[in-house]
Amino acid sequence: MKKNLKPRQAEILRYLMTSSQPLDIAFFKEKISRGERTIRYDLQELKEICSEYGVEIRYLTKRGYYIPASQKPECSGILLLGAPDVKEGAGGSTEEKNFYRIFFYLLIQKSYIPAEKIAEASYMSRSTLNRFLGRMEEFFQNQFRLEVKKAVGYRLFGEEMALRRLAAGYLSARFKGSYTADDWYLLLPERLKDKIRVSDIQEISKSIRKMNAKYNIWISNTAYLNLISYCIVRFIRIPLLPEGQEVFTGEATYVEELLKKLSVRNRGRTACELEGLAEILEENGIYAREKNADDVVVQKIVDRILLHLRNREDRGRFQLEELRQDLYEHLKSYLSMSAQERMEDENEYVLGEIRDYYSFYYQLAWECAEAVKAEMGKDFSTMEICYLAVYLYKNSIHTEEERKNVIIVCATGKGLSHFLTLRIKSVFPMLNVVGQISPYQLSRASDLKHADFAISTIPLEDTLIPVVKISGALLEDDIKRIQDFLRYGKMLDEIPMKQKEDASFLSKEEPLLLDDANPAVPDGRLAEAATAMSRLILTLLEYTAKLPPEVQLSQDAMLGMIIHMSMAVPRWFAAEKREEENEEYRREYYRVKEQYPDVFYIMEKFFELVEKTFQVKISISERTAFFLYIIEEV
Repeated sequence: MKKNLKPRQAEILRYLMTSSQPLDIAFFKEKISRGERTIRYDLQELKEICSEYGVEIRYLTKRGYYIPASQKPECSGILLLGAPDVKEGAGGSTEEKNFYRIFFYLLIQKSYIPAEKIAEASYMSRSTLNRFLGRMEEFFQNQFRLEVKKAVGYRLFGEEMALRRLAAGYLSARFKGSYTADDWYLLLPERLKDKIRVSDIQEISKSIRKMNAKYNIWISNTAYLNLISYCIVRFIRIPLLPEGQEVFTGEATYVEELLKKLSVRNRGRTACELEGLAEILEENGIYAREKNADDVVVQKIVDRILLHLRNREDRGRFQLEELRQDLYEHLKSYLSMSAQERMEDENEYVLGEIRDYYSFYYQLAWECAEAVKAEMGKDFSTMEICYLAVYLYKNSIHTEEERKNVIIVCATGKGLSHFLTLRIKSVFPMLNVVGQISPYQLSRASDLKHADFAISTIPLEDTLIPVVKISGALLEDDIKRIQDFLRYGKMLDEIPMKQKEDASFLSKEEPLLLDDANPAVPDGRLAEAATAMSRLILTLLEYTAKLPPEVQLSQDAMLGMIIHMSMAVPRWFAAEKREEENEEYRREYYRVKEQYPDVFYIMEKFFELVEKTFQVKISISERTAFFLYIIEEV
């Protein structure tokens, strides 16, 4: 007999349906707020229920749980037949999503809001809304007060930093695994998208990276997402608050300069905002206020480390002056935090990466730490020794001169792979290309031990060697990414230096091959038309390379899609008045949106880019044709 899903099990199934990668227990603990034992029990029972419908929940070692892409369409039926009670209110949102939908709607309001408006904005009835409002404070653990005035409405009241932390915590959880402003904007709750633009998020990110570069600040990926989330919430909240007096005097510090850059039209450059930003920075490992470390002590430690390096036989191995500056800035911050009894937690992943891939520099860092301890009686933490190893690696003179073996991975055919190999050999003569293979071959290759890393045009997972993700055309930013990898190494995925986005080798910003500098093709200009068409095809290749790993396009499917697009372009430019869209195409279009959300949103971004660049309109039927080429292979 087939069982009904419990609401919590339905929520787990939704995450597994929509995820393009395996999900581990830690992910479910964070999303569902339940203990590991409860989640494992739910997963076991969910496996049994799904198996009755022919759906498998599989487990990948050290990665997590997933549902094969070919079986995901069946999951919708399981949800509909087995869990009709899991939805709360209109719109099919879960209970948690409804609470946060109401919270974010009230967060952006400047005055009391009538219940009718809240219900409309939250896609629920008045009676359902009343049930949620009655439990709001309890659900959010009394971090704010929901005040109500008869005939006026509802409003959030609470300490400003508490409200921001609550909102930022939710955003940073959603942002996990995303690396660009476009992705962050896409993941924002719908109500916040009306209050901030993609360009605003880009400016916020740019300001943080500029200040980090200027002050030689290090920040982990997680801390960076926490900080960007707080800054987004702050940007949205500032216009709702009364103006305060600007209080910047004396020599500027890191936190003061950062606050100035983050303050649009000078709003929010106050003592309270300065204090709040400093707290957030400290919570994420940046001691940003007045430093307590004694310059003499810091210089003495740095001198001792450099003396130890000079006394080694390989004394010419490091750029000592650059290393001195790096160590001085970092150790001053470290000693300041130590004085406040604020130490960074050890990260086992980072420790393992540095021990395994940078053993020489890790051992050398231990020697330097022991030398300092012998001189001054000062112990370094294990994480601090790891940071020291990274600085040693960064300032190694021979880092870029070491010849490395590389494998080229390409899913779009041998021809493009051969072209890419020639380009790489030309640009990077110090690299030795040892093979050109497909993703399938890479996962099973027996000679990976002969390659130091892979250069791939598609995302790869579970590889035995580091991977640098690039476009198929080896553009300028691709070259820079390979150069950064050769200089800094794989560790930058967890310990970004200066510019965080340079470190994200498995994530590449969209190339935007079609831009305002390439307008629509004038009639009769063959050269311009050919250029535009080639850029259009390259852009399509770029976007299809971003598709989830389980979507493997064959050469025939890719070729068919390119031919279809070539024939469709004249229709896009014809701009004739079209008949109403065929209902069958519309149904198929929305089916893809529901069952293959990752494919849908990636390709929709491609369509939007083409429409904006060429000033055309791509119909639903045209879009659906592209989807069919892709999902046919899933």
